[in-house]
Amino acid sequence: MSNGTSTSDESRDLESASSDGQDDRSRVQTSEPKGGPDENGKPPSSDGDGTQFKVDDPLFSQRKGIFQNKEMVRVGWVPDGDRIVGRDGYISTISSCLNDAVYGGAPNHISITGKTGTGKSLVSRYVTRRAVNASVEDIRIGHTYLDCSKSSTEVQVISTIGQQLNDEDIYDEDEDIVKMPDTGLPKDKFYKRLWQILDHYDSAIIILDEVDLLKSDHVLMSLAKAVESNDTSCQIGIIAISNQINFFDELNPRTKSAFQTQELNFDPYNANQIQEILRGRDDAFRDGVLTDDVIPLAAAFSAQEHGDARKAMRLFRTAGELADREGSDVVGEDHVRSAQDTLEKDRFRDFLQGTPTQMKAACLSISAKSLCSRDDYVITGELYDAYQQITNAIDMDTIGIRRFRDILDEMQLSQVIETKEVNMGKGGGRHNSHRLLHNPETILDIVMEDTRFREISKSSLKRFA
Repeated sequence: MSNGTSTSDESRDLESASSDGQDDRSRVQTSEPKGGPDENGKPPSSDGDGTQFKVDDPLFSQRKGIFQNKEMVRVGWVPDGDRIVGRDGYISTISSCLNDAVYGGAPNHISITGKTGTGKSLVSRYVTRRAVNASVEDIRIGHTYLDCSKSSTEVQVISTIGQQLNDEDIYDEDEDIVKMPDTGLPKDKFYKRLWQILDHYDSAIIILDEVDLLKSDHVLMSLAKAVESNDTSCQIGIIAISNQINFFDELNPRTKSAFQTQELNFDPYNANQIQEILRGRDDAFRDGVLTDDVIPLAAAFSAQEHGDARKAMRLFRTAGELADREGSDVVGEDHVRSAQDTLEKDRFRDFLQGTPTQMKAACLSISAKSLCSRDDYVITGELYDAYQQITNAIDMDTIGIRRFRDILDEMQLSQVIETKEVNMGKGGGRHNSHRLLHNPETILDIVMEDTRFREISKSSLKRFA
C-alpha cells in the first residue's frame, strides 16, 4: 500500500506547508511585479501572497503592498521545523509516541494541556505530518485534525473523522466507496462506517483539538478501545489537546481506563522566543517594510498575555494590514500599537456580547481598580466592594459574593483576568487575587457602550476604586 493522507481542509493546510528539509524562503515569489505596466501606466497588483495580478478597476489598490506571502502569518499555518521555536523537547516526546505508527504499529495516545498559543496544535500537526511522510513502504497512515469547538457531539466527531479519512484512493477499483453523511443515520451506523473506512489504513493518528468542548467523552473511549473491541484492525493513536490543565483528570473513570496517555503540558513562550517566532515569519512581508521596533514590540505585547504566540501572529499580521490599508510603505511601531488596540477591543467585545449585565459590572469594577490602584493584583473582597458601589450607583440588582466569584472564574477561563492565591499573613488568611490582562481603558470603552453604564463617567470611577 502507498502512504495515505486525508483530504480535509485541515489536511490541505498541512499539505500547503512546505515539506521538511525545504526552506519556504527559497520559494517565495519576487516582490517585483511580473511584466511591465498596463496600458494606463499602472503596475500589476498583488493578492497579498506574492502572486501578481493586473487590476484594471481604479477602485482597488495598484500598489505592491506590504505582504509578500500573507499565508505565512495566518494562525494555523504549519511551518517547517526550523521555524518552530523552543519546542524541541515536545517534538521529541510526541515523535516517540507516534514512532510505531511509521511501521504500521500502534501509536501511543497523547494528552496535551497548556494555555492558548503555546504551540500545542502546531507541534502536534507538524509531528503527525512528519510521521505520515516517514512511513515505510506499503504502510498507510491516515491522519486527521478535528476542532471540537466546531464538531462537539459524538455523531459530528465520528462523521467528520470519517469524511476526512475517506479518500477515494484508499479503495480498490472494484470496491464500493463508503458513504459518510453529515446526519441522518443512527449513531451505531456512523461508527460502523468509520470502522470500515479505518480498515483501509494500517495506522491512524487522530488529533482532537479543544477536546474539553466535547459534549461527551464517550467518543474518546470508543476510539481508544476500537482495536481491543475488534471494531477495526487499524491501530489508532489519539492526540487530545485542551487548554484546561485538569481536564483529563476529570474524565469518566471508564474513559480514563481505556484512554491511557502520555501526558504533556506546554509552557508559555517568553518574549525572546516570540521574537524568534516572528523573525521566522518576517519573509511574509516584502523586503525592507518592517521597521526595527515592530517585532520586539509585538513580542512584548504578546509576552504580557501568557506568551501567546497566536496573539503575536494575529498582531503581526494585523499591523501589516493596517499599514497596507493606509498606503504606508513600511510597518512601524504605531501600526503595532493600533493593531493591539483593534484586536483587544474586538476580542473583548466578542467576549461581552450576549453576557449578562452582571458580568459587565464585574469587568467595570476590576477596570476601575486597575486604573486607580498601585497594585497589579486585587483580592476578591475589594473587587466585590467596588462592584457593589457600581451596581448601587446605577440602581441595578446586586448578586451575592458566591455568584460574583463564579463570574471571576468565567473571566479567568476566558483570559480576561489572571488569578492567583495569596497569603495575607498571620490572621489574614489566604485569598484569591486577580490581575486584569487587558488595557482597562479599552474595557471601559466597550462596557460603556451598554446604555446602563453610560451615566458612569471615567472620572467618577475613582470613587468606586
